[in-house]
Formats: sequence, C-alpha cells, structure tokens
Amino acid sequence: MMRNLAKLRASVVKEARILLRDRQALILFFTMPVLFVLILSLSLRDVFGDRPGATFPVLVVAEDQAEVGRGIVDTFRANPHIRLALAERASEAQARQWLIDGHYRFVVLVPAGATLQAKRRLGEIMAEVPADLRLEQPVSVRVLADPSLRSDYRKVLEGSLDLALHGIEMKLGREQLEQALRATQGSHFTGLPDMEHGRLFQPVHGETVTKRGGGPTPTSVQQNAPAWTLLAMFFLTVPLSVAFIKEREQGSLFRLQTMTVPAWVVLGGKAVPYFVINQIQMISVLAVSVYVLPLLGGDPLGLGNAPLALLLMGASASLAAIGFGIAVAVYARTTEQAAGFSSATVMIMGALGGILVPKAVMLPIMQELAVISPLSWGLDGFLDIFVRGGGVDDVLPEALALLAFSAFCHAIAIQRYRRRV
Repeated sequence: MMRNLAKLRASVVKEARILLRDRQALILFFTMPVLFVLILSLSLRDVFGDRPGATFPVLVVAEDQAEVGRGIVDTFRANPHIRLALAERASEAQARQWLIDGHYRFVVLVPAGATLQAKRRLGEIMAEVPADLRLEQPVSVRVLADPSLRSDYRKVLEGSLDLALHGIEMKLGREQLEQALRATQGSHFTGLPDMEHGRLFQPVHGETVTKRGGGPTPTSVQQNAPAWTLLAMFFLTVPLSVAFIKEREQGSLFRLQTMTVPAWVVLGGKAVPYFVINQIQMISVLAVSVYVLPLLGGDPLGLGNAPLALLLMGASASLAAIGFGIAVAVYARTTEQAAGFSSATVMIMGALGGILVPKAVMLPIMQELAVISPLSWGLDGFLDIFVRGGGVDDVLPEALALLAFSAFCHAIAIQRYRRRV
C-alpha cells in the first residue's frame, strides 16, 4: 500500500509539472471565470436585486394638458423604470420615425381634448344613457413601441399607463359624484371622505424568506459567481481528457500498466492537480466577487454563514467534473473526439442547468429537464448557501448527488482502463 501511495505521489508531481509548464493555459483557467463573473455581474446588476431594473426612454406626446395628460405624466415621472421625455405636439408619422431611429423605446400619444371627452362620457354614464345611445366613445390613448423591446418591458409600461388611467377615472368620477350630491343636498353636503389619505390596505412590500429569516433579494453576482465557477470547473475536462489521450498515444500509460501500477493510482495522479486548480478557481472567483466587484459598482457577494457547506460544494463539484473528464478520456479514441465531446456536453449541461440562463426564466418543461444536469445540482447547492442562508444539512442532497455522479464516472473509467488503455 505504501508503495502505491508513493507511486500516486510521483504521478501527482509529474502531472503538476506538466500543468505548470503551460503557463498560458493556467492563466486562462483562472482569468476566464473571473472575467465572466465581473462582466456579467456588472451587466446584469440592475436585472436582479432590489434596484428598479432596466430603464428605457419614453416620450409622452401630451396634446391634452388637463387631468388626463397631467395624470399620465405624473405617473410616468414617478416610475423608476422610465426616463420621461415630453412633447406637446407630434404627428403619429413623426413619432414612428423617432422609434425607428432609436431615439425612444415607447411613444405614448394622448389626444387633444382627452379630458373633455372623458368628462362628457362620464356624464352620459352617470345619466344612465344606454350604451348604444351614448355619443362619446372611450378616450383612445395609444402606445407605440420599439419591436425589438422585450415583452415584459412592454407590460411594465402598459401596466403603468393602465394604473394612471384608472386613477384618472376615479378622480373624475369622484368630482362628478360630488357635483351631483352638491346639487341635490345643497348646503347639507359636507363632501366625500378623502380616500387618498385614508387607505384601506397597507402598501404591499414583498419579503424574501431564507433559512435564517428575512433577507435581501438575490443579486446578479449570487447567480453568476457560482454559475461560472462551475462551468470553469467542468471545462477543465477538456485539457484533462486531451492530456490523458496524448499519454496513451505516446505509450506512457501502456508502460505504467506493464509496471502493474493500479488504475486508481494513474487516474488519481491526474485528478489531484486538477482538483487543486478547481479550488483555486473557486477561491479566485469568490475573492473577486467579495472585494473587487464592489469597487467597480457591483454588488458584493455574501458568502453565507456556513463555510463548511461552501467547501463541501466546491469539493463535490470538482470531483464530479474530474470524474466526467476522466470518463471521457478513457472512452474517446482521439484528442479531437475528447475535446469536441467534452466542450459540447459541458455547454449543453450548462444551458440545461441554469448556468447560461437562470432557471427562473426558463419554461416549466426546461426547469424540469434541468434536474438531469450535474451543473444544476451544483448551482442549487451554492444558491442554498448564498441566497437562502443554508448550511451543510441543506446542501447535502446536492453534494451527495455530485459525489454519486463522480463515483459513477470514476467506476466506469477504471473498468475501461483495466480493459484497455
């Protein structure tokens, strides 16, 4: 046994020396995930968290300067998603051209006389004029939108506009009702209660729930830091498998077999250096996310309150990635097969597992398919720590799943290695 351990040590030293010779590859291993986390966390900062999110320029052409025009302008001005621009007059053709030229993402057209038209229609409604005999039609406030804009952004603007129009309806209805009551009650009318300052319901504020009570809304760095750390770990399967096949082609592995070196020694000698690299990758990403990202205007990463859970997830994910790489290496016939299959499979697992696109925005069927990806298990475990305040017990299911995947890959790799190199 001691002799095999000595052989394992020699194998680890040999593999480490090979890796250290390729300094450019080592730099890429560490800089790639760090740069991705920095770029994506800063780019998507306002999409996550408690910030208002993406903002877009909106032009309101308010030809009506009374209650309708003012109410829409005031509502949009209070919306943090909207950068408001105003114009009193503009033709529809001119507004369309402004959208085509990219000056605005939305144009809201408020027709002249909108307030007067709304009041006349309200008068007919209060007078109980039958719908088919009413002279005034509903006021048409039109919205022109940039076709490249996401549909959820359009819903934000349309919802704000509906809210503004509903408020205007309530205000005009109140005024009309007060006039009717004053006309019938005369000096006995004391006015309607001021509901604006006497709300029936408290304002709604959502509260996120973690395992340690209330907490902040998840941020972009809490998604991107573990996501790109996991992707970087699994992408090490490409150089690992390529190096293994090159040694097989050069006859090194055959000589080791003739020297009765056990399979676990050979494969373990390759696994240990890559395991160390994986842990350095994770530490680098976490350090940059905690200390460097806030200096650039991003959100700092909170590491949670369970360092052991973090170490467990990092080790489990690394072993899963290494096991996958070794399994690919022993089954692939050429370096081209190994590199192509590894990179393509890792990208597919990343896409399914919520690495490239957060699972929260996926279709339900895609969220169900995510469970087949080991990267999804790793990401869920890290999110349990960073977002939900979980500990070792909470990440144990994900860690055990990754370790089981690693054990399966190593088992089939050892079986294949014993049959042929």
